[in-house]
Amino acid sequence: MKSEFSHNGPVAHRPTADRPATSRLASPNVRRYRFPSLYGEEGAPESPSDELQEQQYQHNLEQGFQEGLEQGREAGFQKGLEQGRQQGLTEGLEQGRLQGRLQGQAQLRELQSSLADELRHWQASAEQQWQQLSMSALNQQQQHICQLVEQVARRVIRSELTMNPQQVLAIVEEALQGIDARVSELQLFISPEDKQRLADIGITECRGWALHLDAKLAPGDCRIETETLTLEALTEERLQKGIAKVSQSLSEQELKPEFKPELKQTP
Repeated sequence: MKSEFSHNGPVAHRPTADRPATSRLASPNVRRYRFPSLYGEEGAPESPSDELQEQQYQHNLEQGFQEGLEQGREAGFQKGLEQGRQQGLTEGLEQGRLQGRLQGQAQLRELQSSLADELRHWQASAEQQWQQLSMSALNQQQQHICQLVEQVARRVIRSELTMNPQQVLAIVEEALQGIDARVSELQLFISPEDKQRLADIGITECRGWALHLDAKLAPGDCRIETETLTLEALTEERLQKGIAKVSQSLSEQELKPEFKPELKQTP
């Protein structure tokens, strides 16, 4: 619909025959516009229905504004809340990873230190045990060697006295060197086995002194008795002294660097 101006204000054309009688102005949702007077004349007052529609429009406008404002605020709040949650989650995860990494590194260093202490303790204990075992093995070996030496020496002495009975005379003469030459009376005692072997080859005295037997003496033993002293030369005693020297020699060899047990330390 078109409006035309006249001296009295806008005039609306009537609907033509080919245009429907109703228009959009009849719709309750459309607010009519009232043109101001061109000549300063006051227009006709609005009808109550127009005023009511104006109030309803304002109310709907304000209500829509408030709803839009609330919805916008809620949407902004939710968006900020989600962003804050995501940011907090990200920062929390990163901080948790950092703390976990630092804690893991600290625990790893503590474990390494504990393992190093245990390794040093084990190494020291192993070294001590190895030295003890080595010394024990060496002592056993030393005893075994001394026993072998003693067994061989006994067999050699027995065989030598059996095959060469005159060896007993050498023992007696060696013992006589400890007797004062001014002694006028003495007696020589040897074992029955030695006396018999010497008698078999025609020997019954040594340096003019008669040989007597003593059942308590072992082969190779002799005893010299004078008015003032008694001197014995015992094969077992001489044998034990020889074994002691062998054992001492072995002990001295153990103390040398090449015989001292050592445990190489692992770098």
